[in-house]
Amino acid sequence: MRGSISSGSASITKRFLLYKHRLHIPNPVAPPSSRLCGSRAFSNHRDTLRSDLQNLHLDEALDLFTRMSHSRPLPSLGDFTRLLAAIAAMEEEEERYDVVVSLFDQMRRIGVSPLLYTCNIVINSLCQSSRTYYTAFAFLGKMLKLGFEPDLFTFTSLLGGLCNRNRVGDAVALFVKMVEIGCRPNVVTYTTLIHCLCKNRHVDHAVELFNQMERDGVRANVVTYNSLVKCLCDCGRWGHAALLLRDMMKRRISPNVITFSALIDAFAKAGKVLDAVELFDVMREMSIEPNVFTYNSLINGFCKHGRLEEAMRMFYLMERKGCVPDIVTYTTLIHGFCKSKRVEDGVRLFKEMSLKGLAANTVTYTVFIQGYCLVGKPDVAQEVFNQMGFSHNAPPDIRTYNVLLDGLCYNGKVEKALMIFEYMRKREMDVSIVTYTIVIQGMCKVGKVEDAFDLFCSLFSKGMKPNVVTYTTMITGFCRRGLIHEADALFRKMKEDGFLRNELSGEDTQVIVYIRCSLDLPYVDSYMSSVMIHGTRRWHLDSFVFVEDLFLSSRPIEEAVSISLSVAPENRMRLSRSEGAASTIERQQSKGETQKLSINSKFFSAKSRFVPSFTAVTEMNMS
Repeated sequence: MRGSISSGSASITKRFLLYKHRLHIPNPVAPPSSRLCGSRAFSNHRDTLRSDLQNLHLDEALDLFTRMSHSRPLPSLGDFTRLLAAIAAMEEEEERYDVVVSLFDQMRRIGVSPLLYTCNIVINSLCQSSRTYYTAFAFLGKMLKLGFEPDLFTFTSLLGGLCNRNRVGDAVALFVKMVEIGCRPNVVTYTTLIHCLCKNRHVDHAVELFNQMERDGVRANVVTYNSLVKCLCDCGRWGHAALLLRDMMKRRISPNVITFSALIDAFAKAGKVLDAVELFDVMREMSIEPNVFTYNSLINGFCKHGRLEEAMRMFYLMERKGCVPDIVTYTTLIHGFCKSKRVEDGVRLFKEMSLKGLAANTVTYTVFIQGYCLVGKPDVAQEVFNQMGFSHNAPPDIRTYNVLLDGLCYNGKVEKALMIFEYMRKREMDVSIVTYTIVIQGMCKVGKVEDAFDLFCSLFSKGMKPNVVTYTTMITGFCRRGLIHEADALFRKMKEDGFLRNELSGEDTQVIVYIRCSLDLPYVDSYMSSVMIHGTRRWHLDSFVFVEDLFLSSRPIEEAVSISLSVAPENRMRLSRSEGAASTIERQQSKGETQKLSINSKFFSAKSRFVPSFTAVTEMNMS
């Protein structure tokens, strides 16, 4: 056991031995003739040990330990323990925990017997160090042999070590065990485990533990609440997170910038920008200064919804308040401008950012590639891409390649995209399903449906599984070529793979309805009725327009009317009617047989609305 603890890191041992060599100390036990000198040396450092430990550097602490260990009589256990605690608290020193373990072994060798408090410092150091977690439990066994019973601090340290290594099951088991033996957890113990559960997305278990904590009479603190608030926000449950904020304030637990920033970020991402701004105003009224993350969240919320002027106003406020914008701030704004096809405004911000000494990263350049493709300048986009290859700070990653491929396909340069795709495969790059989907879509766009399907089939031999976008892209390609039976077969395969159990987008639904309408009208009636009655899927508004147009082009008007009347009032589209069907619709309306319908017969044009759009795919790449 002693060997496992003293093994430490080689660098720590070497460092300690260098100190002994420098001080000409042949061994840790000083001869009798040197005891007086050692005592004086130690007494000269007693004031440092008692009052100036917080100002010590690690090298000075090692030097002090060496002098203490050769002083006669030896300093007290309390003095050694204080030094170990001081070293463990040196946050700027990455090696501090390994040093503590190494020095503890030195203490044992010179005859200094530890107390529980000393052992707890070592336990905590082992848990916080880079060593495997079981070394801490091995030391716990040694503690038990020495007659020390683990206390709350011991268990909390062990729990923290397990949580740091994401061993959630072991952490929960240890928590249950400590409760069983009568060790009552405190707020730190509960918060440590709650944070671990939140970090690993076990949000319901975290909430359950939080409630148990309240029932046990342990009062949560702001750190506990922050862990839960952030986790709930990350899981999209911002409503529950907002209730927690209200609960905090009701209990007079003051939220801090972390609490507000997590909620502001969640509201902004959910499209509730006004609510995010309201929270922003509340935190400022409470004299809580927003940080760069808070401002970035609001700027991102404005940009995602095209409110660029408001985003810039927030940017200027940020600067006035002395909060320095970072690369994320500028890249978010540049992305907003590029997405709105205002690339030149993005370039202006890029120049401003460079003048301030901020270096663009891979995401920044990728945003520009997307922007230039959106405004029809794929050649400029490829120039930006080529420049990235010469940059050590911003090399292109898989997202960059995906954005470029998608942009080239979007601008009709499919052959060039295929060349880049082949280059990626030859280089054995980590090509994702997103990459394959983009290429399949590009092939289908230029009529290479058979080649696209060959590539689609090759996914399975590569161990890759198509996602719902891959399926609907391929199905759409079949539909455009009039290969309805092939599309239907692929639809059935998609259903077997379980994709139809989840919510589908309007684009997916249009493809499915097209296939089923082309083959089997009764199936569509039952399929849509099931959706309406059970509410298992939220249909996109365009899906109903699609059904109306499809029926009106090939089916009696009564069938289209029956479908339209089944649409919930809040889901009815009110778009312009096509001239070819307007008179028929008006006759039906005059008879009171239908409500206002909308017509759009151009479903399989080159830019059909149910085809995954360039913007949609690039948004997926950037997220």
